[in-house]
Amino acid sequence: MRTPWPDVEIKDVSQHYTDRQDNAPTAETHLDLEVVGTICSEAKITIYRGANDGGQGFADAVKNAVDDDNSVISISWGHTESDDPINEQMELALAEARAKDISVCVAAGDAGSSDCRDGFHAIPAEDGRARVQYPGSSPNVLCCGGTQMMMEGDYFSEVVWNNSEMGRAATGGGVSDMFEKPEWQSDAGIEILSANEDRRNGRVIPDVSALAAGGAWDMLEDGVFELGGGTSAVAPLYASMIAIANQKRESLGKGRLGFINDKLYKLAQSSDCFNDITVGNNRPAKNYPGYDAQTGYDACTGWGSLKAAVLIDALAAL
Repeated sequence: MRTPWPDVEIKDVSQHYTDRQDNAPTAETHLDLEVVGTICSEAKITIYRGANDGGQGFADAVKNAVDDDNSVISISWGHTESDDPINEQMELALAEARAKDISVCVAAGDAGSSDCRDGFHAIPAEDGRARVQYPGSSPNVLCCGGTQMMMEGDYFSEVVWNNSEMGRAATGGGVSDMFEKPEWQSDAGIEILSANEDRRNGRVIPDVSALAAGGAWDMLEDGVFELGGGTSAVAPLYASMIAIANQKRESLGKGRLGFINDKLYKLAQSSDCFNDITVGNNRPAKNYPGYDAQTGYDACTGWGSLKAAVLIDALAAL
């Protein structure tokens, strides 16, 4: 019997591609596609391909995905928060997705609390400030952070993903400079202030997390298996989980979940849907402004890593 395969379509949303973009490696897309395709083996998956032109192509790709009324959208790209006008277009698209009951999952980034990297190495920013990544910081998305597994003898423990001391990456997370704290975080009693001197009380990310450590994911690209990772694997993982929950809901005569943050925060407080991550931090260097794991919600791993079967059933039952 043939193994089911997802139905994959590539949709171009721009005519302005450079030769470099056309011929560059596609590890990021492979990782996202293979995570979703493995978990949701018969899904209809559309890859929206926009010009890598500093932001406009990114916003256009997301807008097209929203216009096509996909039930779930996964985004693994992002950039440090700023007042760039392109962000206004992106935020309008994300707000439209929320209004249309489309779930949007976004990676928190792989550059620790500075959101600054040298290649794949999370490093301190020149100005010494903690920052977060957009569109993960948008209050209209589910922001997905990263964990890693540590082994001591025969015992495994799950901790905050931070390999910056090894010259590698770390999970993003922190307090937004762009967005105020949303009502569903205030209602949950989230009182995490910015690690910067201004101690801003804004939108905190990530909301949730899962295994992200580099080398934790095995993907196939051009016939060769490659090890990968990052919060770029976590966003499609949660998108897949939501798609499965939506399928269960449809069988029960219910509508799709759409924006789930408010629902998910209530579930996290009242049920056992997450593994609480209490060890680690996301600082790119010792004493750099950053965030520590703690009991309950934190700005490194959110509510923690999902217990997939439990969370899917809980979301389906809503």
